[in-house]
Amino acid sequence: MRLRPTRAVWFEVWTPRDHTVRATEVLAETGVVQLELEPREDERVDLGRLRFFVERFERYAADVADDLPAAHARPTALLGNAVRIANQALHKLRVWRARLDYLDEHLAEARAERDELELLAECLTGMRVAGLDLDGIFRETRFLCKCLFACPRAPATEGGGVALPAGLEDVVARVSHGARHDFLYFVGTPERRDAIARLVVEAGCPRIGVPAWLTGDAAEQGRTLLAHLTGLAREIAGLEAEIRALRHDGELAEARANIEALRWYLDHAATSLDTRPLCHITGWTSGHDPHLLRQVLADAGIRALVRFPDPPARAVAPVALLDAWWSRPFQPLLQMWGTPGATQIDPSGLLAIVVPLLFGYMFPDVGHGLVLVLFAALFSRRWPRIRFLLPCGVSAMGFGLLFGEVFGFEHLIEPLWLKPLADPIAVLAVPLVFGAGLMLLGLVFAGIEAAWRGHVREWLLVDAAVLVMYLATLVGLFEPRAFWLAGLALIQYFTGSLLLATESRGLALARAFGELLLSAFELVMNTFSFVRVGAFALAHAALSLAIMTLAHSFTHPLAFGIALVAGNLLGIVLEGLLVYVQTTRLVLFEFFIRFLGEEGRPFQPARRRNDDGRRTA
Repeated sequence: MRLRPTRAVWFEVWTPRDHTVRATEVLAETGVVQLELEPREDERVDLGRLRFFVERFERYAADVADDLPAAHARPTALLGNAVRIANQALHKLRVWRARLDYLDEHLAEARAERDELELLAECLTGMRVAGLDLDGIFRETRFLCKCLFACPRAPATEGGGVALPAGLEDVVARVSHGARHDFLYFVGTPERRDAIARLVVEAGCPRIGVPAWLTGDAAEQGRTLLAHLTGLAREIAGLEAEIRALRHDGELAEARANIEALRWYLDHAATSLDTRPLCHITGWTSGHDPHLLRQVLADAGIRALVRFPDPPARAVAPVALLDAWWSRPFQPLLQMWGTPGATQIDPSGLLAIVVPLLFGYMFPDVGHGLVLVLFAALFSRRWPRIRFLLPCGVSAMGFGLLFGEVFGFEHLIEPLWLKPLADPIAVLAVPLVFGAGLMLLGLVFAGIEAAWRGHVREWLLVDAAVLVMYLATLVGLFEPRAFWLAGLALIQYFTGSLLLATESRGLALARAFGELLLSAFELVMNTFSFVRVGAFALAHAALSLAIMTLAHSFTHPLAFGIALVAGNLLGIVLEGLLVYVQTTRLVLFEFFIRFLGEEGRPFQPARRRNDDGRRTA
């Protein structure tokens, strides 16, 4: 159950004129759209800048078309200024491409290093078979050029070895054979270095570099080389995974979809409506998913562009309150007070709990509650506003079981708790505790609203102190030590009032003292107002007793039955009206006054009409 109203957002739809009626029906069927004429001239989009960003994105994307994620499969909705959306999309593409280029280059380097190390591992295996020592071969000398080359094996040559270029036979010191290559170890004077390198490279034999970290005996070299290859494999796998993720990047896919929508806007809707076969539908939506409107239009086969620009100047966004089936019967009660603003608590859900509890406690009778339930069930379709009697009647039946009340018959059922007239103090005390809890809840709600408005500091300095004083006073009635907390809260109240004062300290203290007296008086009176809930429960028991006494005064059974039925019907009508009035008064003027204003504008969704002309719910 959410406590904050949903602020509606402004939307506009561009659709072909021949689809306008159908598009309006489809939007109305969502139940989250309030159609409203745009009270301003058409928004002037900077078409030059918009076209610049869209075309720049398209040119930039063409270079990486194979790697670019496909446009978002879900229909896109343009949230905000069109030029800003295109600029953001271009920025996302640039960042995405820079990251992709970095990863591609890093991956190429890692793969090249892996291939070289694998070649070196093959060489070490071949040298170990040939009895050669890598450290011994490359021990530093002053006059020799020592080079190691890998040549692809040539099966056509004798022994499957490599065919050496002419002029190199005299400098080949060793030849070792690997699984796929022959490895040549050249030893020559420094003057022969370039000739060796040129001739071997021409023969397709790349030179193998030996890293400085490859030291130790053959076993240690093998372990070190394997560790480096394992690390490279993990690095390559991570890079490949990140590249795959980039090729399916959801944000860039959405940006690409936005650009495609903006391209359609430039090509079809950017010019005057007078020259285009398009219609402009505007209004408010309370939907949580901005893509919903575009999706339902697409599902209906309607090609449309949905945008969510800034609302018109001086337009007041409506707020959508909780509209669940179980809270709907109590909406008229909230409408008596007004619509809460976007930064205020929506008490619609709480009313479905508080109202039946108060109503049922004041009207505790299993029989009377059953009559209310049956009446609401039979006539709620004709008079929808009486649907609140269903939960209230069920609550009355529940409290009737607690008090053992059934049409005034005292001994028909045993009470699950007590008889009201037998223990009136307990009957009065329970709603008093309930009312105190409701007052505390209202003060807490005021703090939540202060946080939503960004005024939490002011609330903590002053209003929170009032809440603590009220709570400490209630607890202090049972535990006197809690009054110390009330004293500390009093100090906090006056200190906070001085810190927030914009006038002289003396005037600020006097104002704070007066406001504290008013708040204390209101809280005390509002709390004690809930005693009437228990008083009505006692009055109901007394009235039932009076009806039964009057009925028993008749000796004839028919007269007894008429008196009993007439008395109970009169009691149901009179008590029902009085209890409803008292419940309304307690909720509105004891509870709502603590936190609720009437700053909002109600959201009124468009509804599709049935064939009989009625609007669907």
